[in-house]
Amino acid sequence: MANNEEQTIVEPLEQAAIQPTVDIKALQKSYSELQSAFTKKSQAYKELEQKINSMPSREEIIREYLLQNNTTQPAVMTSSSSAFDFAKENKPTTLVEAERLAREYFKKGV
Repeated sequence: MANNEEQTIVEPLEQAAIQPTVDIKALQKSYSELQSAFTKKSQAYKELEQKINSMPSREEIIREYLLQNNTTQPAVMTSSSSAFDFAKENKPTTLVEAERLAREYFKKGV
C-alpha cells in the first residue's frame, strides 16, 4: 500500500508542475496588445499599397516630362556635306508633307 499511496501523491504533483498557472487578465491584455499591433500593421500596409497604386507609370512620367519641356525646339546639327543637310530645308507642317519628305530621303539614300 505504501507504493500505491506514493503514486497517488506523485501524480497530482506532476500534473500541477505541467499545467501553468493562467492569469486571465494578463492573457486578455496580451491579446488586446497583439490585436492593436496587428491593426496598426494592417493599416500601414494598406496605406503603402495605396501609395504604390497611385504612383504614375513610367510611360506617364515620360509623357508628362515631354509635354512640360516641349517649349523649345531641340538644336539640330547641320553640315555642308552630311546626312543632316535636310535640316536646312523647311520643316513639314502636315503629316502628308512629312511622309513625302521621308519618301524622298529614302529614295535619295541620304
